[in-house]
Amino acid sequence: MSAKLHPVSRNGETLGPWSVEQIAEQLASGGVAITDFVWDSAEWVPLMEFAELKAHLQSKRPKAPPQTVVEPTATPSIATAPSMKPEDALIWYVSRGQQKFGPFNYFGVLKALQDKSVFEFDYVWKEGTENWVRLAEHELFSQEKVRELLADATPTLAAIFAKRQHERFKIQTEVLVNDNMTMSPGQLVEIGAGGAGLIVKNAKLMPGQLVNIHIASTDGLPAFNAIGEIVSKKFERAVRNTRAPIQYGIRYVKVDRVVEQRVKDYCQSLRSARQTA
Repeated sequence: MSAKLHPVSRNGETLGPWSVEQIAEQLASGGVAITDFVWDSAEWVPLMEFAELKAHLQSKRPKAPPQTVVEPTATPSIATAPSMKPEDALIWYVSRGQQKFGPFNYFGVLKALQDKSVFEFDYVWKEGTENWVRLAEHELFSQEKVRELLADATPTLAAIFAKRQHERFKIQTEVLVNDNMTMSPGQLVEIGAGGAGLIVKNAKLMPGQLVNIHIASTDGLPAFNAIGEIVSKKFERAVRNTRAPIQYGIRYVKVDRVVEQRVKDYCQSLRSARQTA
């Protein structure tokens, strides 16, 4: 019996169809990415969630990371920090596609997450364990664990965690995001002088990607356009649809000076209102 074939969608183009083994070969060669989608009988599914591919890759997963680890020049250098406990000094590696980053100590990985050098959907491995685990699913990198560390942290450790340059404020208004292929509607949920938080009906956008955004007017702030860089993407385990709503963090890259000042004034008015409330 011939192997089952699956079409793959990459940047709006349908490729294949391929067998699971051929998809794995395409991943290895860079022909497709783990964030592309595959047709799984009834719907498009992210390759990272495709059960047959995961089982195939699992069967070939190495027991430990390679001895030679390449850090691409596009990825910032990630400094480690003094550990709080002896076990925190264990060697950690991060994997994204065919790239491996490391070695780090535990706090080096935390800082990389804060700096957006690595992301929640990347995989992490530490010495003494058998399998790679997605960062978003590892208990030591959960938001609860980070808050616990910050609550008990020394000033040296607290300095590891990046802080936003501009404060964010809660807001509710409509937004449109254009990635030069798709116009995606959504909601603006946070605004600041340097960026915004959005919930957008497009699960395909990725950190590092530049997008055009149009933010609808709201009380005290006229509608405006900007070019933004996606700096964060909230991991959602159950997402199986390219049009699923996903929360993103956006950093303004290009915005009109008049608009920039309006946004600053608007945020200042929100800050003042909160202080006098």
